[in-house]
Amino acid sequence: MTTPLTSISGLISGIDTTTLVDAIIAQGRAPAVRMEAQETAIKNQQATITAYRAALGNLQSAAAALQDGTAFGGTSISAALTTGTRLLANATGSATAVPGQYQLKVSSLAAAEKLGSGTVANATTALGYAGSFTVNGQAVTVSATDTLTNIRDRINALNSGTNATGVTASILTVSATDSRLVLTSGKTGAAGATLVDTSGTILQSLGYLDNTETKLAGAILSPGSDAHFSLDNIPFVRTSNTVDDAIPGVTLSLLAAEDGATTTLNVTRDSAGATQAVQAFVTAYNNLIQFVQSQGTVTTSGNTTSTPALFGDSLIRGIRSGLPQRILQSVLGAPADLATAASVGLSLTRDGRLSLDSTKFTTAFENRRSDVTALFGESRSATGANTSFVTSGSAQTSGTWAVNITQAATAAALLTTGFNGTYDAGITPDTLTLTDTNSGRSAQIQLTTGMTTSDIVLAIQSAITANGLTIDVSASGNDISLTQQNFGSQAGISFSVSGLGDGASEAFAASGSASGTDVAGTIGGFAATGTGQLLVGNANTTVAGLTARYTGNATGNAGDITLGLGTMTGIKRFLDSYINSGSGLLDQRTTQLASRNATLVQRVSDIDGALARRRLVLVAQFSAMEATIASLRQQSASLLGASASTSSSSSSNSSVGG
Repeated sequence: MTTPLTSISGLISGIDTTTLVDAIIAQGRAPAVRMEAQETAIKNQQATITAYRAALGNLQSAAAALQDGTAFGGTSISAALTTGTRLLANATGSATAVPGQYQLKVSSLAAAEKLGSGTVANATTALGYAGSFTVNGQAVTVSATDTLTNIRDRINALNSGTNATGVTASILTVSATDSRLVLTSGKTGAAGATLVDTSGTILQSLGYLDNTETKLAGAILSPGSDAHFSLDNIPFVRTSNTVDDAIPGVTLSLLAAEDGATTTLNVTRDSAGATQAVQAFVTAYNNLIQFVQSQGTVTTSGNTTSTPALFGDSLIRGIRSGLPQRILQSVLGAPADLATAASVGLSLTRDGRLSLDSTKFTTAFENRRSDVTALFGESRSATGANTSFVTSGSAQTSGTWAVNITQAATAAALLTTGFNGTYDAGITPDTLTLTDTNSGRSAQIQLTTGMTTSDIVLAIQSAITANGLTIDVSASGNDISLTQQNFGSQAGISFSVSGLGDGASEAFAASGSASGTDVAGTIGGFAATGTGQLLVGNANTTVAGLTARYTGNATGNAGDITLGLGTMTGIKRFLDSYINSGSGLLDQRTTQLASRNATLVQRVSDIDGALARRRLVLVAQFSAMEATIASLRQQSASLLGASASTSSSSSSNSSVGG
């Protein structure tokens, strides 16, 4: 806003020109004031949309956990003492664990081997041994000047990195004249550490091995052993006390061995965790509904009425109607008695909030987990021997759509013609450069005189394998066939040959290329775009993003694809349409508001600039008026003065004359 007028006072004219100019400017700025009010309203809308986005995002995250099944993948595993004096094992589980009960018995635990050398008088005195040996395949070289301490350090140096030996060496000092080198395996199991004298007899001299390279009984301080246990009386032997391959999805940690003792393992689905995930969805849903309801309520306090920033807005109306609809709808393809959210305990209250009957949900989850997963997730199926349903994209509607093929996909193919079966390259070898246009990779093959069709096929196949081309090569009589493994117009084959022209029998032309064709057809009668064998529903149709794969050769009806959107999948995709970055309704509205606000700011700035210039003009005009009035007053005073002087003079002359 322009600065109030202070340069003129109106003292001469008697007019309060400062107030008059301010009033004129204020009247001219009325549109800008209205625009500034609109700017404030836009800022309020932007702030409200930010809060709205957070509430929608919380619900979207909660729905996603239920849609993809991650909330249902938890398992609960308990270990209980059945007989004996102590628990034999602990257990943990993953999402792949299958519910069940197992009786565990442990007769022996796995143990690590520990070996000790014979007596060495002094650990720091040269041993006089020279040669080499291996510890679990890693070589240790010893010279005659090395001490027991040196050997220890060299063994420990090998127990690091990606090829660590897993053996630790230490020196045990029994007395001033008795030191021993102790080797401890880091791994349990009866096999223990593998020690081999590879040059000389150092390990024999140290008392670990006999002359047949067998460990001496006296060197074994603690023998390595395997774990022996049973599950439901089925015996198992493992080298470790951590066992992750006996019960699918369950890792056992064996703790103790005791004759006659039994520990019962119970593997169950984590229904408590699943229920918590559903309750988290309910909480997020109700928080969103509370926000939505607050935007639909006009409040009055005294003479003041407060209207929410998004009152009556389509962004609010859409959620208010769309969410309950998706909570209540039946899921296509789900069992009839478990086809709605209400069948697993989710129901809407009269005020639009969501409630959970946890007992009902837990019962359904524990007894029919796969059906609950299908109810919340997504099911896809296809009829037709050569048709499969690949993905539903971002579809928000369940249904069945017919797939009609007008053109089957083909793969690029090239075939030499007229080759007699024996290559003649002439004076110098020819070079075939073969390119897979699908990946952009190329391979070069030398073609020499005397190569047969079989030789050429083998050479091409070797180059294809070495360079990662997705091309098949085979013999077709004397000729050579090249076929692209992938389908479609983007998956082609090209080749070029250098050195041609000087041989009597050359299989290939100077160059050649071929491309496949893409599948073409419709989905549900709507246009679809083919890429290779994939047929994708076009944008802005009810089948947008639906993707079917057709591997057949015939045209016409190729079967149906059926999509059943579960409750949570439907809700998540509905919310995606609001909060997806860029394409979501909230981002679109935010962009519109930002653009509108920028326009208002510029218009206000333009108005203020024009008013500032107008103020200067008014100030100049009123100043000129004041100056004019002052000049006129001076002239009037002068004239009055001159008139008075003339009258006085005339009066004086009359008196003298009398």
